[in-house]
Amino acid sequence: MVFLGLGIILVVAAVVAIGVVSRSDPDRARRWSKMLLGVGACAVGGLMTLRGLAVLGAPMVGVGLLLLGINARQARTNSGSTHDQAMPTRSDVMGRAEALETLGLDEGATDEDVRAAHKRLMKKVHPDTGGSDALARRIQQARDVLLNRR
Repeated sequence: MVFLGLGIILVVAAVVAIGVVSRSDPDRARRWSKMLLGVGACAVGGLMTLRGLAVLGAPMVGVGLLLLGINARQARTNSGSTHDQAMPTRSDVMGRAEALETLGLDEGATDEDVRAAHKRLMKKVHPDTGGSDALARRIQQARDVLLNRR
């Protein structure tokens, strides 16, 4: 009975943690979800094995280890490409006309106009509010171009 209670507590904690993480970056949420499910499966499987239910517990530990292994492999694979994606390439360089178009401004816009347009657009497209990372970066880049922050 105690192990059932612990299992329920672990499941509830995992669901809450997954809910919190899911509001962040989708790739990060997937990684955390796999990790939490893997750790949970190992813990519950281990407890079941200790209680004499090795027929059910051992495969559950195996599934948990599989999830953790997949998660670790994907983290290793993605770790090298993260820095490359952040570095702007020659084709990513934005000109003044493109920056004005991105922020919805006309030539002759003041610094205050640029800041106001940036703030307005970021409220709509910020990743924390469900927006796109790429679009938010583009809006940041447009602001930097127009305010000469390169």
